[in-house]
Amino acid sequence: MLTDKVLGAYAAIATLPAAQQAEWYRRAAGDWGIDTFEIPILAGQPLAPELVEVFTELPAALVVTLVAQWAGRGQEHPAYGLAAPEGADRRTALLDAYSALQHCAELSRQGIRVRNLAVHTGCRSGDPIAHAISFHRSLVELRQHTAAVLSDTTLCVELTDHRPLDYPVAFPAAKKASLTTDELVQTVAAVNRQTLAGPPIHLLVNWGRLLVNGDRPQVQLDRLLRSEVPLAGVILSGAGASPEGFTDSHNSHLDPESGFTPADAQACARALSDHVSIFSDSVPPLFHPRCTTR
Repeated sequence: MLTDKVLGAYAAIATLPAAQQAEWYRRAAGDWGIDTFEIPILAGQPLAPELVEVFTELPAALVVTLVAQWAGRGQEHPAYGLAAPEGADRRTALLDAYSALQHCAELSRQGIRVRNLAVHTGCRSGDPIAHAISFHRSLVELRQHTAAVLSDTTLCVELTDHRPLDYPVAFPAAKKASLTTDELVQTVAAVNRQTLAGPPIHLLVNWGRLLVNGDRPQVQLDRLLRSEVPLAGVILSGAGASPEGFTDSHNSHLDPESGFTPADAQACARALSDHVSIFSDSVPPLFHPRCTTR
């Protein structure tokens, strides 16, 4: 039975005053029984004291994502990313990840558990081999640094859409990854085979972004569950329908054109529950659809 739920809620970077942001998380915990939140953290911007207070008070665990950091910088500078072939672009992204990691370490010192730190490749700007080599280097450094400052935190890579550059749907609604799913799995597996401190790197899967890729999400999820890379969880969200194909918009099952239904969620949950009895000791969590309060 799946009991571990994570709410992807981005109030921490919305336009609400910090006190209202904190109240939003407090209500989510009280009304829905959520005690783990996926939240974004930006480099150089620690969480507001009001948020630290509420996460300590609940108490809540956090899954920290760098998706907002990467998307913001990526729109200004498409070559930016942990998989950037150019050294300067990769180092800039790596330094931003270190900054976010230091914010996480401070939260940990204040008693807030950071269970995962989720990172991304960045957009395509070169050939797959160059991107894979660069991403491999970044993950080795990040895994070692994470183990040094946050020994109980698991580094994970979010699988995002990798449509080709000539795909008609523009970034950021598509084309956010420089490596295909298979290339990403191979790269992460290669890092995990190295003798490094800390737990192995996990994958985080977003159902909606599988739709954007043109995949059959359940089939892809079954494949990933049988790969050698552990799964950190599945984000339950759909996508937006358009004449050119699905776009990344985190639509819920309430949208009949989202490509995601309650039956999909049930099938996903069954797959994860079946997986635990065969392959692992704990069930990867289900992430409720992401939402940003404004």
